[in-house]
Amino acid sequence: MSMKHKYAGILTAVPTPLDREGRFQPEPLYQHIQRLASAGADGVVPLGGTGEYTSLSASERLRVVETSIEAGGDKLHVVPGILSPGIGDAVDNAKAFVAAGAKALMVVTPYYFRPTQDGIVDYYKKFADEVDADIILYEIPYRTGVSLHYETVARLAELTRVVGIKACNPDLAQQMRAAELAATRIAILSGEEDVLPLHVAMGAVGGIISSSNLIPRQWAKVLSLASSGHLQDAVALHATLRPLIDAIFAEPNPAPIKAALALQGFDFGDVLLPMLPASEALRQRLATVIPPILARETE
Repeated sequence: MSMKHKYAGILTAVPTPLDREGRFQPEPLYQHIQRLASAGADGVVPLGGTGEYTSLSASERLRVVETSIEAGGDKLHVVPGILSPGIGDAVDNAKAFVAAGAKALMVVTPYYFRPTQDGIVDYYKKFADEVDADIILYEIPYRTGVSLHYETVARLAELTRVVGIKACNPDLAQQMRAAELAATRIAILSGEEDVLPLHVAMGAVGGIISSSNLIPRQWAKVLSLASSGHLQDAVALHATLRPLIDAIFAEPNPAPIKAALALQGFDFGDVLLPMLPASEALRQRLATVIPPILARETE
């Protein structure tokens, strides 16, 4: 695997455990991150979409970051998400996370405004001037309505603080152009677990994904095979994970991942509105799909 990038590997987007009243529960998150660390995870990303950043209050977000750093900060990369639509809220949250010990942040493209590419570049420049942390860009156009042109990715890769990108653009041609222009300078991290081996073939050095909450070792193996040139073997192993990937994304994230963790005996509670809990039909499907895939995790 290419180790020239500091943030290479599988970084797991961790959910936020909640009690019945929807309040953050630190203990399950602490234990979960310790489990991932002992399974050899490269990093965790609290407060992404999986971590329900946009539904939590600022004070709860900060507690999630503090708990995550306490649990894993000495063993793995802890890269909190900044999913704010605008610069004021983004910088305020980022400064609080950095004060709590975060060394890197995953910062989503500014959304709602429908900005130009120049506006996005200036936004990240301003953020980098204000916040003392490594920046992983986060592009997810099907959620934000905002795309990063591959030439914009190349421009942003020139910024000193930008060290990577979580690429959730399903357009593989766009991904390939971005990798050609920027893969030597920043870590390209796939956010699309259903095509992750293909992203690695194009230059990605890892991924920020959510099903690795359940099967971190098998995802590490997929990445290792794909990174070392054994793409067919990687694709074959990846195909065995397909039933789980399909089930995890059959309903809006992160309700299914919380239901899947509950089946493993880890109570993360439900999701915050406007998200709804996983349906009974999906819970039954997960109960069928998960055991054989989990059984292979310890082989």
